[in-house]
Amino acid sequence: MEESNQIEEILGRFHPERENLLPVLQEIQEKVGYLSREVMESVAHFFHLPPSEVFSIVTFYNQFRRKPPGRHPVHVCLGTACYLLGGSLILDAFSRELQIKKGDTTEDGNFGLESTACFGCCNVAPVVKINSQIYPKMTPGTVEEVLINLRDKDKKG
Repeated sequence: MEESNQIEEILGRFHPERENLLPVLQEIQEKVGYLSREVMESVAHFFHLPPSEVFSIVTFYNQFRRKPPGRHPVHVCLGTACYLLGGSLILDAFSRELQIKKGDTTEDGNFGLESTACFGCCNVAPVVKINSQIYPKMTPGTVEEVLINLRDKDKKG
């Protein structure tokens, strides 16, 4: 119910003109964390658009998530420096350890896995950002250690 009220509050601040569609979707995602099918349908109704049109926009832009993010969002940099120094191998290692693909969230909701273009930390590449912490000079071998430490922190509360 809370989510529905937040969405109605956001929609209430905009006119149903097409140029407001992206800002509305961005603001809803910022508040709710992702854009569910129901949210996309509500937005489509508000803008007098077919739901398929809103869905195509959400799937086109990389910034939008259609699944709830994990409590610990894992963002692996695949910018040029990070990519050249093994960023894709690190992404693969997180994928294996978490048993999810990029764009997914673990079943327990603790971790989500995403890639990003650049954090501006090229001097310590490859870089991973989890929550708001930057992990510099990552290797596939340090992925398990980072996840163990995060899980241990969660257990301690």
